[in-house]
Amino acid sequence: MFQTNLGDLSRLIEGRLLRGRPKTVVRHAAFGYTKSLRTGVVFFFHPQRSAAQQLNALRQKSSSGVIVPPSLASRVPRHHPVIVVKNPLRAIWRVTQRQRKLSRAQFIGVTGSSGKTTTKEMLASILSRQAPTLKSHSNNNLFASMPSNLIPLNGSHRYAVLEMGMASLGNIRNQCSVAKPSIGVVTQVKEAHVGSLGSSLNNVVRAKQELVDGVKPGGLLVLNADDPGSRRLSLARFRGKVITIGIKNQATLRASRIHVHRNGTNFRVGNRHYQIPIWGRHNVYNALAAIAVARHLKVPPSKIAEGLRRFSPPYMRLQPVRGKKKTLLINDAYNANPTSMIAGLRVLKQVGKGSRTFAVLGDMHELGSHSQSGHARVGKIVARLKPDHLITVGPRAATIARQAVAKGYPRHRAASFPLQLAPVRSYIVKRMTPGSVLYFKASRKVSMENLVRALRA
Repeated sequence: MFQTNLGDLSRLIEGRLLRGRPKTVVRHAAFGYTKSLRTGVVFFFHPQRSAAQQLNALRQKSSSGVIVPPSLASRVPRHHPVIVVKNPLRAIWRVTQRQRKLSRAQFIGVTGSSGKTTTKEMLASILSRQAPTLKSHSNNNLFASMPSNLIPLNGSHRYAVLEMGMASLGNIRNQCSVAKPSIGVVTQVKEAHVGSLGSSLNNVVRAKQELVDGVKPGGLLVLNADDPGSRRLSLARFRGKVITIGIKNQATLRASRIHVHRNGTNFRVGNRHYQIPIWGRHNVYNALAAIAVARHLKVPPSKIAEGLRRFSPPYMRLQPVRGKKKTLLINDAYNANPTSMIAGLRVLKQVGKGSRTFAVLGDMHELGSHSQSGHARVGKIVARLKPDHLITVGPRAATIARQAVAKGYPRHRAASFPLQLAPVRSYIVKRMTPGSVLYFKASRKVSMENLVRALRA
């Protein structure tokens, strides 16, 4: 973080320095978690975590200060300086706002119904080859995550890439009010999390519109020309430059010669060749968005290509895993919606060409009234793509199998299971052969990664 001292910090957060020296240097802050505590780091008590656990952890740690409400001040171990505040949560937000105010970095917001984590990682990989770059941690993409995402900011950062999710209407707007992005990326606008927004696709559009409206005047907006949902976004109030990306439709940046292979995906933009270490045409869109931003920021072409080639795909997003019997497991189990599940099935078709293929698909949550139709849509695609085996897990996902069979998928190659994973494992082990390719996809609540773990080599 931007360096300060205990005295200035106390004034900033409207606290009282109860114990410690005002000139003690503060170089970083931790909120609720003590893992990074050491001299130079202050600890903000988290009101939603166990007070006893936080206080007990402080016994084994050193710090440059602990920020707590008055009721806990006397319980902080004596070797820690103490600042007392009425509300530690409000205090950490004041520090977060100071961080943004002092930063001269260019802020980039990335949202979308899917692909935002991958796009964020691709873009950060590219920009970090040009200059120090901050990125939001993992998929911490809600307004409540902003303190932990922005506290690491310091004066060396030239770019900050923030993934922006939407637990509810207003969440992205609130993030923009703090981050003040000059560049916005909307990967696509579809049905993901629609159940959290009253089952209304119009509300999904409204939520993503908050980033369009939150980009600073004179900034840049990157939109997907092939995505019907993105075309519903209004540019009436936007004052800046728009770059479109696409594969099928006319766009500012358009990919061609797409080739999916065992090691990733190759494609061209104009006369330039790119390679990404992840599968699928849908990830080409993510790469196009990253290329668009990087070109706008005048990053040299060689660094763009290298950043894409060397980026680390997010955990459990089309992650290749070596399985038993020399099989390939594609762990895409971080989360799921119909669009991303269909994209993954197409990857299975391409990567598993010439091998025995298994589509292992679980319940998709947060679809609200679109749940039945969303699972049925996946079933129709299964019937069209014809993996050798279809296994569904959970009561919602059973609709996938029923619809696939209704559309001509062989009944004897489809099996549906409840949410217990042990029978699914036994069923798969009996049928998989050396060289088989297995694809796993479901919402987080299904914990499909446990099945991948049980089948790995």
